[in-house]
Amino acid sequence: MARRQVVHSKKKPLIVICSEGSKKSAEYIYFRNYASRYLRIQFSTGNSTDPMGMLEDLLKYIENEDIKSEDNVKIFLVLDTDLNEKRINDIKKIEQKCNLNNIEIITSAPTFEIWYLLHYRNNKLKFNSSKEVKKELEKINGTYRETMDLFKTIKNFTDKARKNAKFLELQINNNNEDLIKANPHTSIYKILDAIDDMTLINS
Repeated sequence: MARRQVVHSKKKPLIVICSEGSKKSAEYIYFRNYASRYLRIQFSTGNSTDPMGMLEDLLKYIENEDIKSEDNVKIFLVLDTDLNEKRINDIKKIEQKCNLNNIEIITSAPTFEIWYLLHYRNNKLKFNSSKEVKKELEKINGTYRETMDLFKTIKNFTDKARKNAKFLELQINNNNEDLIKANPHTSIYKILDAIDDMTLINS
């Protein structure tokens, strides 16, 4: 009797995201839409809100979930600067540890919702707080809550948002400004670039 051949299924590429608020965050609500037949997206667990605490939560998650055994994985720590000097300094303090653990820091200033605004326009407004960003988004969109899933509303304008975010970053670099301190900015597009690359490889 012939021995039955065992076929091992190849794991899909994996993106791990750690954001403040975990599964209650706007980042979770947005990025869960990118999970597909070609790509897994997982969200780090933990209740920390400060950069160092979030990094420690993420490192525990990486260990508990055996993320390092994955063949094709990208890990992102998504942080709002809140335009807070102490928080910005705390982000800088964890950069080396993140690099050593292949974790890419993604910052937005003042808040993640800047990414949403860039779907509508090349935003050059400076905001004094995260609350102001959300109020501006509410004016444009008609309504906004952090628990809203705007993906279907804005998905057709994602290319525009990516161009706008990259243009802002280019201006910041050309002016020799510190990106983390720049207001506004967001590097969220880098996660979408990784999603595109990993999806393309596996499709």
